[in-house]
Amino acid sequence: MFKRMLSILAALALAGALALPALAEDVPAGDGATATPPPVTDNGGTTTSSDGVYIVGYTVTDPAGGEIATVDVGDRVNIILQVVDHSSARYNVEPQEIATRINSSVFTYTGTGEIGQLFESNDDPDTARLQRVRNGEASEAEKQANAYYNYYSYVLLFRDVIYNGGGNTLPINLTYLDTSKPMQQFSVQIGQCVDKDQTTSPNLVVRSSSYGDSVVAGEEFTLSLGVYATAGNEPLSDVIVSLTLPEHVSLSNGSLSFYLGSLQPETMQTVSFPVLPASGFTGTVANITVNLAGTGAVSGKAVTGTTAISVPISQPDRFEVGQLEVSDTLYLGDTGTVSLSYVNKGKNPVSNLEARLTGTNVGAGGYQYLGNLNAGTEGSVDFDLIPDAAGVVSGTITLSYEDAAGEPRTVTKDFSTTAEEMAMDPGMMDPGMMEDIPAEQPGMPVWGWVLIAVCGAVVAAVVVTAVLRKRKKAKALAALEAGDDDEDL
Repeated sequence: MFKRMLSILAALALAGALALPALAEDVPAGDGATATPPPVTDNGGTTTSSDGVYIVGYTVTDPAGGEIATVDVGDRVNIILQVVDHSSARYNVEPQEIATRINSSVFTYTGTGEIGQLFESNDDPDTARLQRVRNGEASEAEKQANAYYNYYSYVLLFRDVIYNGGGNTLPINLTYLDTSKPMQQFSVQIGQCVDKDQTTSPNLVVRSSSYGDSVVAGEEFTLSLGVYATAGNEPLSDVIVSLTLPEHVSLSNGSLSFYLGSLQPETMQTVSFPVLPASGFTGTVANITVNLAGTGAVSGKAVTGTTAISVPISQPDRFEVGQLEVSDTLYLGDTGTVSLSYVNKGKNPVSNLEARLTGTNVGAGGYQYLGNLNAGTEGSVDFDLIPDAAGVVSGTITLSYEDAAGEPRTVTKDFSTTAEEMAMDPGMMDPGMMEDIPAEQPGMPVWGWVLIAVCGAVVAAVVVTAVLRKRKKAKALAALEAGDDDEDL
């Protein structure tokens, strides 16, 4: 124990040697000595002459008091600081009224630092005024102005400090028992810490994303994100994933932020959001921004990341076919027609529209290329039907096209009708004329001869009627003339 006390005293003596020359020369006021303002030392601390609290020197020892040059993560050390404190001197507080604490997760230390070797001095830049104050020759105004530059110099000792890694900055909060006095904050960089420039906190990235096979405006989809913590030597805590959505895209339910909690280095967790693009979404791609945030569990370092996810969104396919028109009955030898109307009710055009006719007893079938069909337009397609036998005529019209996403689609419409041989009216035929019809000759179908016979019968009937009317008219005229002759007699 005695040996350890000697080691501590030796360390304190070393700390005193690291202080400014002015500190070694300062003596109580009135002894005729001249104080020199403390210069800035190359110790990583923030030094501002005549203002606040700052560190002018430090040393690091092992628990036994031996000075060390390297501090590794997990090491337990003593940190000895040489402090210049203007604030406490201006408030004229006693050393026992000062409390100092380490405020960093980089170093673990509970309790307050120990203050020793305190003495008062002054670093008035007006050396003539400082000399008059010390000689008792200054006026009251000079004394008040000089008092602003009073300071305490003391050694601040933190015992058994554990180095956690994640940086090398040692921030210190200085408070007073009189809480009405403001807290002072100062820091120093401990150069012996070997990973002072090493960023040990993992980064946050989106390693994977998925949204299903296709996304259609007006329909909900699930956006799944694989949030990954990269390599590091500390876990992340309070990891939050949030989304920034474009116009006309929202969540169907829930919050835009998801609290993931803790995430170990080189591990991944999946987060899902129910996303709903409005039916009024007119673009083809929704650009969603993923915001990632977390905190190093040991270092307290803030970790953030941003990733953009592009989700292709298509309008719903609203290409529709209308009524199909076809005659109830077709006659052999005649050419019938089947028609099908169509309309594009969607908000995007359809491309490479084609129509095909297939079926039974429809003739040769057919194919038509109809081209592109803009949104809000309609059209129709017609095919000839030439049945080659009496009976059922059945077929299918198939419309093929590419939607706005380039995906091929088809729409079909079936139909059915009948084909009959052309019928003849027996009353229109003269039995005698049938005898005059020559036998069917090669090259002329029967129905052709029948048609010729019908036409001949009609002509004969017209001629007979005309002859009968002429004879009747002649008889009437003769009778009228005979009557006139009788009157003359």
